[in-house]
Amino acid sequence: MKTNLLKISIIAILLLQLQQGHSQGTFVNLDFENPILPLVPVNFQVPIIKAMPGWTGYIGGIQITQVVYNTVPIGSSGITLQGPGSLSPILQGQYTVAMGPGQQGFTTAIGQTGTLPNNAQSMTFYIQSGSAFSVTFAGQQIPLVAVGSTSNATIVGGDISSFAGQTGQLLFQGGGELDFIQFSPSPIPEPSCLALFGIGTLLLGVFRKLNWARRTRP
Repeated sequence: MKTNLLKISIIAILLLQLQQGHSQGTFVNLDFENPILPLVPVNFQVPIIKAMPGWTGYIGGIQITQVVYNTVPIGSSGITLQGPGSLSPILQGQYTVAMGPGQQGFTTAIGQTGTLPNNAQSMTFYIQSGSAFSVTFAGQQIPLVAVGSTSNATIVGGDISSFAGQTGQLLFQGGGELDFIQFSPSPIPEPSCLALFGIGTLLLGVFRKLNWARRTRP
């Protein structure tokens, strides 16, 4: 039994490590952690080239130059960058992008053109519970499936193996909070692997609590 638990824990750790440390091709700022500081809002807005370097924003198919910073979308803008001091939840790191309908409910989207890694098999990203996004690459829809979760986010993934090494626009369209986009050389896990991942993550949490209890026991 102990051997099986150890194997499950090792597999869980390996799956967690697959989420980081791999090539992102020529795409940049996929975790939105690289704004050009300082961000000084004028009427709650900042230039998108400073708030979200590498990304382009669209409302109703029209490219925008400004995004809202650290508050909810107002006026004609449905794209915001939430950062330090924000009352909105941050899904990962210090910054998260939030998208919502602009004036008259126009579709909101952010996109970036780049080249995918030659070995890219899948992509994952974080969303807030209740968010709804569609993702395309070079105009082709990427089917999405929930592959995991964190304490405050759902991890969504999609198969991009057919686009590996290609250049095109990666476009996220919809509403909600979005963060931590990553490309991986590993395929999206099968359902059985996802269940194993969940068990392993749960066990890791239990082991950490037990170790903490032992360290703090008088």
